[in-house]
Amino acid sequence: MIPARFQPLPFLARLFVHMCCPFALAVAAPVMAQEDEAGRHAVDPGTVLVTARRVAEAEQSVPISLVRLDAVELERRGIARLADLSGVVPQLSTPTLGAFGAQQPIMRGVFSPIGAATVGLYVDDVPVQIRSLEVAGNPDLRSFDLDRVEVMRGPQGTLFGADSMGGTIRALTRQPRLEGGELRASGELASVAGGGLNREAQAALGGALLPGRIGARVSAYYRRDAGVVDRFDPASGALIEKNVDHDAAMALRFAAKMALGERLELTPSLFYQRTARGDQPFYESSLGPFRQSASLRQPGRDRFLLPSLTARLELDGATLTSVTAWLDRRNRQIVDYSGYFGEIVLGGMIPGIRTPGGSYSRTTVDQSVFTQELRMASADPQAPLRWLIGGFYSRSRIVMEQRVVEPGIAVLAQSQLGLSVEEIFGLPLLPGGQSYHSRQQIGERTLAAFAQANWTFAPGWEATGGLRLSHDPLRFRLMSEGPFAGGRNVTGPRRQSDTPLIPYASLSWRPGKDSLIYLSAGKGFRAGGTNGTVPATSCAADLSALGRAAAPDSYGSDALWSYELGVKAGLADQRLRLSLAAFRIDWRRIQQSVTLPHCGFSYVDNLGAARNRGVELSLQAEPLRRLALDFSLGFVDARFRRNVGLPGAAIVAVGDRIPYVPRWSATMAAEYGLTLPGRLEGFVRTEWRHAGRIRRAPSTRSIAYDPRVYAGEASDLLFLRVGLGRDGWQLSVFADNLLDSRTLLYRNADLVPVTGSPLREMAQRPRTLGLSASIGL
Repeated sequence: MIPARFQPLPFLARLFVHMCCPFALAVAAPVMAQEDEAGRHAVDPGTVLVTARRVAEAEQSVPISLVRLDAVELERRGIARLADLSGVVPQLSTPTLGAFGAQQPIMRGVFSPIGAATVGLYVDDVPVQIRSLEVAGNPDLRSFDLDRVEVMRGPQGTLFGADSMGGTIRALTRQPRLEGGELRASGELASVAGGGLNREAQAALGGALLPGRIGARVSAYYRRDAGVVDRFDPASGALIEKNVDHDAAMALRFAAKMALGERLELTPSLFYQRTARGDQPFYESSLGPFRQSASLRQPGRDRFLLPSLTARLELDGATLTSVTAWLDRRNRQIVDYSGYFGEIVLGGMIPGIRTPGGSYSRTTVDQSVFTQELRMASADPQAPLRWLIGGFYSRSRIVMEQRVVEPGIAVLAQSQLGLSVEEIFGLPLLPGGQSYHSRQQIGERTLAAFAQANWTFAPGWEATGGLRLSHDPLRFRLMSEGPFAGGRNVTGPRRQSDTPLIPYASLSWRPGKDSLIYLSAGKGFRAGGTNGTVPATSCAADLSALGRAAAPDSYGSDALWSYELGVKAGLADQRLRLSLAAFRIDWRRIQQSVTLPHCGFSYVDNLGAARNRGVELSLQAEPLRRLALDFSLGFVDARFRRNVGLPGAAIVAVGDRIPYVPRWSATMAAEYGLTLPGRLEGFVRTEWRHAGRIRRAPSTRSIAYDPRVYAGEASDLLFLRVGLGRDGWQLSVFADNLLDSRTLLYRNADLVPVTGSPLREMAQRPRTLGLSASIGL
């Protein structure tokens, strides 16, 4: 489908009403500061805490396959943005999809290129993921002023909602202190082989304004990553600009904490991030690595604003928590469409032909979401029965708009076919030389109630049961017009709703203090949606090949059941830690995008079923006093279980692998600590990351099968970092992609679906050598 746009809701006038409503001020609590949670509960020194079940618990006691990365690990592993987690967490991948370069996280092989999200993304307690729109993916969150990241694998719908059927990623920020003060600053400078310089600077200042009563924290971040792709003139072949695909990010965060009496605590916060790219990071297969010849620049902008208020009220025997937030996001992109008319209309009969003066697609995606969560949890972590109940409400609006601007196709049509645009399509161009214009609006609401209880019914034995009931109405409207749309079409308003019940249960046994064996079962759910207009005339042949006279108006929800058996163990004073989980996922009525290869449109339908089976292994060891080893391995076999389509026009077939899911993924790291003269402490760390081969389409029998892009290569990366520090400061030198691997991560033919024109490709970032410094007071 030629994509569409999302328009923002005005929100500033209503923000303070939502954020300062008396009800929100009367309840609730800050939840994401490990220091605060650790102080409220009696835990053993050195215990690693997580809040994967919305309360602070020891990591080894949580019956979930999870990965916790604190700020030190994020820095030493070179994780500059949350998308980098896919390299260090097996069973998590973040492929680049479609012609617009949107990225989408995949966990445990639960992947669908369209529809509601399959992996939840949270900043503290606030969900920030977006529906998969082929144009804009999730916000490009940076690992900036974070306390830790928690990655939970497997469906988390009971506590985190319908968009977490594959898992949930939570970025937990550093919280203000009520005692003392803190100053942190860091910077980085790195050289990219064949590119320019990466630059980064960040700083944070926080502490008590009124000791014991009021604290605040403010932090700022800037990063610019060098480009590596050079742009050449498509006619003369002359170099126009080097390293056009540079990108930059700027972020600000402010938070305050106010203890109002002995029981009530408020934490208002504001997070702002703005990212910009100079051009898309793709090059053309015919020109070779890191060279492209787009007729026009392809810049992009993404602005993200997240104000929130968290409140906590300590009651007798329970803690009441309220989280109120407003998300406002605006994404803007330009994509070169100069070859689109020659490919779709002329069928590629004249290789390399382009629209005179160039043509482009301008897309805008605006997302506005208000969320309110209220939950109450029992306060005694040693009680035999511990419980949590809550309610959640969200109201979101997404407006997506696309304009394809190409006045030069009138000249091209006349010179090549001797016809006008109106004679070819039966319609003239829209004002401004637009061949296509669409505007899509999606309004969603969620009202949910959830509960979970943990019962220690015998020494070492615990049973957990949870349930979430929600009502999810959706409203959709689409307008498209112009020659490529076949005239003016208005779809909707259409309405759809789901009322899912999402259960979860687990049984765990602790044979020792640091050991856990558990068995769990949980449901994952994803709401349905509606389709835009697919022109029945121009797409008649493609639809007929699928046995259809027209595309469906809507698609329903899909759901899965996940079954997991896991073991966690800590031995010899934590010098050996092991985590092992095996799972099986049964997924039905999968939301899948059906591409119509000859007319340039697509639609979504519920097609087929899949079964994902896999294993996750994590092992940390200290065989020597200063030597730490870390090994992680993931395997998943994710395959479709039913034939979908007609003989000779299949969409998927039994045994086809789910696309973009590597069967094997692994990391292996070794770190050695050093003590040097002058009270200096140092380390040497090396890490290897592997991701197996993928398929970019589900079936070789699909009508959309393209052998040029079907197979994706396995990738390997090697990292090295050496650090030296003392008394709060540290210097590090590092090499990312030390062996300068150039594996292709992306290969796409969306803008050349019929002919053999050059493909759009992207390889791994070249070797990067750099220096970083940090200081903390």
